Amino acid sequence: MIIHSRYKNKSSIVLENIKLRAEFIPAPGGKLASLINKETGYEYLLQRANKHYRDQPFAGVYVDGECSGFDDMFPTIDVCRYGNEPWEGVEMADHGEVWSLPWRYLVDNDTLRMSVTGVRFPYTLEKEVYFTHDDSLRIDYTLTNNSPCDFEFLWAGHLMLNMEEGTRVEVPEGCKQVVTVLSNGGRKFGDVSHWPFLKDNLGNTCRADIARPKAVKGFEKYYFTDKLTEGWCRLKYPDNKNSLKISFPESTVPYLGILMNEGGWDELYNIIIEPCTVCYDRPDVAKEHGQVSKVGAKCTYKWYIEIMA
Repeated sequence: MIIHSRYKNKSSIVLENIKLRAEFIPAPGGKLASLINKETGYEYLLQRANKHYRDQPFAGVYVDGECSGFDDMFPTIDVCRYGNEPWEGVEMADHGEVWSLPWRYLVDNDTLRMSVTGVRFPYTLEKEVYFTHDDSLRIDYTLTNNSPCDFEFLWAGHLMLNMEEGTRVEVPEGCKQVVTVLSNGGRKFGDVSHWPFLKDNLGNTCRADIARPKAVKGFEKYYFTDKLTEGWCRLKYPDNKNSLKISFPESTVPYLGILMNEGGWDELYNIIIEPCTVCYDRPDVAKEHGQVSKVGAKCTYKWYIEIMA
């Protein structure tokens, strides 16, 4: 079932079945604003208490906006400049372009179709959203390069998820090493650790796979350094009533980032799971580390996200 609704002061589209209720906002961002397990009443996605949606203009500051739910980060996360002709030197906006843009949408039977066109770069990004099972929501992505030149980019699924103390993070067996990009725990950009044990410059160790109390005021973002052999990540909540598995194709989305926020940023307690095409929050830095994702001239690049409760 798909219905039109309201999320705060925004028009929304709700996809609902016997177990899940998924609410999307086409403008701005085409974002997944809410995902509720109807059997347990649990809201998986981080919500903000404000009554009115916190809008930002195009190329605005992401964290000054609503900064919640699931947004697409494309074609960068951090502000940087494109490195190749014919767009060399063009600024890539904070957290990308598409989170602040209105998406076109169409309801087609049990599928929600959305699309957006680039502002500073000639691309079209499309999403098809539908349920595959009662407990699974799938989003199929198609990126089309409308130009006669190759286009290098970063895409990351920015899923801001609620967590509880003791929530466990599970990843594929081959995920053994991480590189820190943000931390208030004594680690610097580029520090490498053996996951799940993160060590600071004083020799203190914390576990990155189990959520600590909010009182620790921890904040850490890291990427697994190696390409994934399996594309998934799972959260297991301590009450054993809720869990969430995020799946994606490791062939086109080969990396995974995690940001654990145990009260260390904005008084929030949440975890961000980021399947991504390259690491390091910006495509130019990723390229320095030998990571490049690109869509060829007049070609397409496809991937998906499946969220299973």
